[in-house]
Amino acid sequence: MANIKGKLRQTTKLKGKAGSTNEIVAQTVKLSSGSIRLGDLQDVNSSGQSDGAMLIYDASAGQYKVTTQLENENLNIIGGTY
Repeated sequence: MANIKGKLRQTTKLKGKAGSTNEIVAQTVKLSSGSIRLGDLQDVNSSGQSDGAMLIYDASAGQYKVTTQLENENLNIIGGTY
């Protein structure tokens, strides 16, 4: 098992240690408020948005699609116990 140690703090610095064959990669991504939309996600096709629409996963396309109709034999809606 690899001997990897790391420390993350609420600062601008990242410290870590790795053996000779291990690598630590750190990446910072900053997003400002309101700068990202659902359709910006790689696996979401947001075309066809309309009032009352929902997202459903399409395994053959490998992405979420917007739809207003649920026609899928694998779908089970369980509303709970009353």
